[in-house]
Order: sequence, then C-alpha cells, then structure tokens
Amino acid sequence: MTSNDSATPGTTLERGAGVAVWRQIEQILAAEIAASGFGEEGRLPSEGELAKRFDVNRHTVRRAMLGLAASGLISVEQGRGTFVQPGAIDYSIGRRTRFTENLRQQNHAAAGKMLSAVRVKAEPTVAKALGLRAGAPVYRIESLHESDGVPITFARNWYPATRFADLPAVLERTGSITRSMAEFGVNDYLRKWSRIGSVLPDPEVARRLNINRQQPVLWVENVDVDLQGTPVKYGFTHFAADRVQLLVEHDV
Repeated sequence: MTSNDSATPGTTLERGAGVAVWRQIEQILAAEIAASGFGEEGRLPSEGELAKRFDVNRHTVRRAMLGLAASGLISVEQGRGTFVQPGAIDYSIGRRTRFTENLRQQNHAAAGKMLSAVRVKAEPTVAKALGLRAGAPVYRIESLHESDGVPITFARNWYPATRFADLPAVLERTGSITRSMAEFGVNDYLRKWSRIGSVLPDPEVARRLNINRQQPVLWVENVDVDLQGTPVKYGFTHFAADRVQLLVEHDV
C-alpha cells in the first residue's frame, strides 16, 4: 500500500486500499467543501492542478468531479471553472408551476428569455398531447431561464398556433408567457401532468445550460391546460441537476 505524498497533509490517497482512487479524491474534496476549504468564491482548482496534486491523470480527476456534481456539491460551468454549489434550489412542480414565482419565493433573482420561435407542423406526439390532429400548426418556442445570472432551465415548448396567433411577437413584447396567455383570454392555466426523468444532455442542452456533457440533467415533460381543461402547452424542460431539486407538490 502506498500513499500520495504530494497531496495536502492529512488528505493522502491510499493505493490498493480497495477504494478506487477517483472515489478517494471525491471523498477528500467533499470533506474540504464541507470545511469551507475553497474560500468565499468557492472556486475549485482546475483538473490539471488537481491531477498534479494527487499525482493522477485528468481522467481520474474528472470522474471524481462528476461524482461531486452528481451529489450536488459542485457546479461545473463551461468557460468559468468549477464552483462549490451553494445549495440546490427547490423548484416546485404542482398545479400552478411558474418559474419566476418559484425563485422569488426563495429570494432568488429570476430572468428568462426566448431563444427561438418557429411555426411548424405538429408531429404525432405533440399533436396528441395538445389534442390536435397531426400536422396542425403549432409554435415551437425555446427559452432559457436563469437564477441569479446562472442558467437553470432550457425549455422547448409547443403551443397551438391557431388559438395563439402571433404568440412569439406577443411573448417578445410582454416578456412573460403568463401575460401573453392573458392577452389571448387564458387568465390562468394549470399543470395537467408531469413526467420526470434524467439523461445525459445533448450538445444543445449542455451549451445552453453551460454544463459538461457528462453531467446528467433532469427533464420534465408536461402538459398545461386552461381552466376548461383544454391543452395550451406541451413541452420539455431540462434542468441543470446540480443546481435544482424538483419538489413535487400535491395541491389540495
């Protein structure tokens, strides 16, 4: 059995101890995070610096970092570095799910923007969810939402184009899907159902959320309906899993 003398005293690796080296690195860094060992900014050393510290290759360090990210302890931000995660946001999913309200209730700044909007023919899955015939016109709108300047969700939603004519222009003007819906006479809408899962992100999702493609993301598929029960939106929302905890509320 050997140890890595290049590591910080008291945080050495034990080779041949029955615990994978990457797991030991993960445990050491987790303990240092718990002890606030990375200062107020919370920036961790680079993969190269950690590889040198522990005398291992970068792949081993990367596995440890992915483990920390999966545990919600760190956030890997492409182009900026790796930071201690201050605590995942509880994102409530109930009958009324609103991004801005969710975050403001927890004293977080919320911001959203429309990334793209295009009128397309509804594919069978979309048409079925919206109660339309296949090929009916729908708007596919992509959007990004941030909390305190950090990307939290990337969403791709479909809306009936006949009912919501010129929805992209209205959304651009109002800056809010809730206010836009109100202009079309939908003063409130409710979540009919949600399906939740996790997956490794495709390049587009990873780029939008500014995360590593090896970091899992949470996804929520859902349908929203007006107060008469008619579908008004079908969509998928991807969440940066190390920044959000999904809280499913059972409304009474």
